[in-house]
Amino acid sequence: MNTLNLNAELFRELSYIADDENSMKKLLKYVKKLAAQLYDQSSESAPSVVAEDAVPYRPKTKAELMEDLNEVCDEIKLIRAGKLKGRPAEELLNEL
Repeated sequence: MNTLNLNAELFRELSYIADDENSMKKLLKYVKKLAAQLYDQSSESAPSVVAEDAVPYRPKTKAELMEDLNEVCDEIKLIRAGKLKGRPAEELLNEL
């Protein structure tokens, strides 16, 4: 897949979860971890917002990242369909 197709796929999947605050928070936390990993590998210093969540993290392959994102999107679809119960926002905030 080329970059344009990946971007289109990502935004399409994001549109499915845009109305679910819990899912968006979960995805944001995951994206922050990815950004921290990217900055750790580059010579630039990470922005302070990302550095707050900095956790020792094993670099993942592109395939692993896409698989993880697909799992999150599938989970969100199940939650929206009522087949799986989401976590309350309070629980997510307490976890942070």
